[in-house]
Formats: sequence, C-alpha cells, structure tokens
Amino acid sequence: MTDQVDEIKQKSDIVTIISEYITLKKAGKNFKALCPFHSEKSPSFIVSPELQHFKCFGCSESGDVITFLEKYEGMDFYEALKFLADRAGITLKNVNFSEYGLKDNIYKINRTVGSFYQYILLKHPAGKEALDYLFNRGLKLDTIKTFKLGYSPDEPFAARRFLVDKKKISIKDLESAGLVYSKDGRSYDRFRGRVVFPLFDHRGNTIGFAGRILHQKKNFELAKYINTPETDVYHKSKVLYGLEITKREIKKAGSAVIVEGELDMISTWQTGIKNVVAIKGSALTQEQVKLLSRYANELILALDADVAGDSASRRGIEIAEKEGFDIRVVKLVGYKDPDEAARGDPEYLKKAITEAIGVWDFIIDSVFSKKKGNQGLDKAKISREIVPILANITDTILQSHYIQIVARRLGVSVDAVTEEVQNRKQKTEKAVPKLLVVTKDEKKDRRELMEERLMSVCFRHDLKILLNEKIYPLIKTPLTKNILDEFLDFNKKNKEFDPSVFAGKLSGELVSGFTDMILKDIKGISDSPEVYKKEIEILLNELATLTIKEDLENLGAKIKEFEDSEQKDRLKKAEEQFGKLTKKLSELEDSGFRGIILN
Repeated sequence: MTDQVDEIKQKSDIVTIISEYITLKKAGKNFKALCPFHSEKSPSFIVSPELQHFKCFGCSESGDVITFLEKYEGMDFYEALKFLADRAGITLKNVNFSEYGLKDNIYKINRTVGSFYQYILLKHPAGKEALDYLFNRGLKLDTIKTFKLGYSPDEPFAARRFLVDKKKISIKDLESAGLVYSKDGRSYDRFRGRVVFPLFDHRGNTIGFAGRILHQKKNFELAKYINTPETDVYHKSKVLYGLEITKREIKKAGSAVIVEGELDMISTWQTGIKNVVAIKGSALTQEQVKLLSRYANELILALDADVAGDSASRRGIEIAEKEGFDIRVVKLVGYKDPDEAARGDPEYLKKAITEAIGVWDFIIDSVFSKKKGNQGLDKAKISREIVPILANITDTILQSHYIQIVARRLGVSVDAVTEEVQNRKQKTEKAVPKLLVVTKDEKKDRRELMEERLMSVCFRHDLKILLNEKIYPLIKTPLTKNILDEFLDFNKKNKEFDPSVFAGKLSGELVSGFTDMILKDIKGISDSPEVYKKEIEILLNELATLTIKEDLENLGAKIKEFEDSEQKDRLKKAEEQFGKLTKKLSELEDSGFRGIILN
C-alpha cells in the first residue's frame, strides 16, 4: 500500500491539483496564493513544485497533495487517495475497504438506491402519481432527469426487496446510510411514499436524500419533508442543493442565487437562472459560505423567510459578509417563494433577481417599515433593533454610510447613532475574551533563528556548506540538528539530493521544519552567488561567535567551581582554555561581519 501511495503522489502534481481550487501566482521557484484555510489580504500560502508540498505562513497549515484534499475538500485519506488514483489512471490494490472505504461504500449504496427510486418514478406504474405531481408543479421531464428525482413506493418493504434480496446490500449498511429505520424488529424504507430528491456534494457524490410526502395518513400526521439523518457523508450544514450542477454557472457569473428548498431551486433553474443553489432553512452556515467562496463573490438571497426579522438569517448574512461577499436581497411581491414566482411569472422572477437590493438597505428598510412612528418611544424601538445590525457591519466605510442613513431617517445626529453603535461593539468585545497569541517565530531565540536561516540559505543555494564538518558543532537546537543529521545520512545513501524524496523520509515535525526552510521568504537574499555566499559567511561568523560566548559562559562557571574546590591543575587548564577562546572571540568580532537579518 505504501508503494502505491508514493506512486500516486508522484503522478499527482501538487501545483496542478491546487490550482484547480485556488488561483496560484508564480513567485520565484514556488507559487503563492491567498490562503484557503483562513482569511487574509496578503498571500502567505506557498506551494512548492520542488517539494510537492504546501505551507501557509499565516495559519501554519501544511502538507502534501493528499493533506490539501483532506483539509480543503473534507475528504478522508482513502477518498483523497482514490480521487488522485482515478485521475492518474491507477487502480488501488490491497486496500482494507472496511478501514478506508466507509464513505465510499455509502456513496455506492446511495447511487444504487437513487437509481432504484428514479426507475420507479419514470418507468414503473407505482411512480405514475408522483410523476404527475411533479408535472403539475411545472417541472419538465428533462429537468426531472437532470436532477435525478425519484419516488419511493408506498409499500413497507419494496426497497428492501430490491436492495437486500437482489443487490445483496446488508440492512446494517442501509442503516449506516440512513436509508432504513427499525421498528418492532423490522426495517422500513425511510422515504416510503415520498417523492425523492437525491442530495449531492459539490463533487457529485450522492450523500443522501430529501423526501416530500404525497399523502398524509389518516390516523397520524407525517412530516411534509424529511432528510437523510446525519451520517458519515451527510451533514445538513454543509449541503448546497444543486451545486454540483450549477457551480460552473455560478463561477462564470461570479454570483450565486440562494433559495430555500429543493423545489425553489429546481423551478428557478428551469426558468433559465442557472447560477442558483438551495439551502435547508433560511440561514447560511459557515461551511456553506466557505464552499461558495470558491465560486462567487456575490450572494443574492431569494429566501422564503423574513431575512430582516429572522435572527438565524442575519447570523448567516454576517458570516457571509465577514467572508468578503457582496450580498443582495430579492423582493418578491405577490408570490410567497421563488417556486411560485417561477411557475406564475418567470420573467418577473428574473427581473426581481436582477433588481435585488443591498442587504443592509433591505434590512434597514424592513425595520423602519415594521416600526413606523415619530414618537420618542417609536424611535427607541427602532434603535434597539437597528443598532446591533449596524454594529455587525465589518466594513467601516459601509458602516459609516448606513449610520448616516439611519440618523437621517430617525431625525437624530450622526454622532448619537455612532456613539450607540460604538457602545454596542464595546459590550460585544468585552463579552468575548481575547487570547494573547504568540507566533511560532516569537518563541524562538537568536540561535534558533540564525541556525534556521543558515539551513534555509544552504538548502536553496549551496548544499556543500552543510557537508563541511566544521558546520556540525555550530548547530545545536534540536530541530535544525535533527534535520542536518537526516541530510547527512541521506547524502551518504543517495547520489543526488531530491527535496521531495528527502521530505518524504522525514517525520512529521521535521517535515514541517524542513518545509519552512525551503518555502519561507528569506528577506535580503537573492539568487546572486555574491549575495547568498556573503550571507552564509555572516551567519557562520555569528554562530561561531555565539558558540564561543556560550562556551565561555560554561567555562566561567567551571573556573569558579575549581577555585572554590582548590583544584589547581584543572583550574589552570580551564584558565588557559578561557584565554584561547577569548582571543578567538576577539578575532571573530574584529572580522567585520554585522547587520544580520533574522526575519
């Protein structure tokens, strides 16, 4: 298995893979980008084609191509390996499927079940009523096929007969996928009697299903809509319905229309608005916003809920705004939701989406429209609702703009509104304790910084320096010493130094340290031999000076010890050695190398 992993990595260029997800720009031998794992304005995310490694010097995320897919796409190790193997045309062998393939197994089961439901809807008499229902909702046959809609027969064991008896899928696996539930010792199809909407992740894997009931039972009420319960592959907070179909159109448009629910999404898409996705409920989640940020920089909300009055919706808006999205809101007059508008007047829906207004304008207008009146009490009510909204606008210029609008509409001074907003922000900040974050470099002492800089310059420009035996006594901190030991051992066994092969033989901590040495910007250094050779000379001089000072300090402590214990012979030798080191230190300090850059 290890050999296959190495083969797959060798055939999966990290720059090619990562550039499919984020924009990389050439920076010398490496590539730079804004980090996809944290918000930043200046690029600190470095990808090395030489090392086949990435590293962010802002948040410290790092790793190889498999690690990137695990962190960025949420894949587990097996998923990432299989994804890369499929791209490279490699068939995985000797894989313990029970250990690595749990998610893949659920995907396969869901695909099989989805095909069964679709067959029932389109080709079996049991699906005729469900198909007529979808036609009556205005859906076309091609649309139904595109979204792979289906129907689960209103019989207790129809799905079981097909999946267990014919396809030989175990009840345990069906339960793991959330497709059946047990009652009175028997297993039932969770989606029985429902129109079924397969749910996909953005890569096209079938992660679960949503079902809409066709008929309510006489003696008890059933939920109108149900979803697959949380499983190893289905997480409600991460789902954006339809994204696997519309992500290219969203990227092309630079914006995503957000609706609420599967039918809203499908009906809107069918009218020709192709850059649309649906969420469950009215609130965007952090995971959904992060996913959308790969494809768009604008969100257009066309939700059923009262966006201004719904606190969950507002939290989702704040999350999206902090992520840097421009946000607009669609006003639908005369229709309860996009599905109804799409069926009633498709051109009106398109116009409403085109004319969507800025989210803060929409929310402020909504607050003022609901709380009319010019009395002091009326203004106080508006203030209590609108000040927290203004305080959560992260763009200070935008915030100032809306403070002026609110002040004008309330008939009060801008200073009064500004003061209320600032008071609110201060209360919020006090409620959240701030942690003092010490960066990795701030913890390092002068020796550690110099040793790492020396190793960085040598690894990039002059490996022969590291082979000089005079270097070894100057390297003392654990990380650099261990990396140097590994390098010397590697050099004995290999004719050429390949950084990616060398990194592959290092342990986790050493890989991170070595990656830093190769990827981190070295200020003041260029590819000019004159520049980097001078830098190496300065560093060696400084390390030698520091080493002698440390030796003198240790020797001074010994001299005192020998004096106190009256060990005259040992004292004399120590004093002679102290004199030699002092002379050597004086010579080094007179050699003229100063001004070393450590950062």
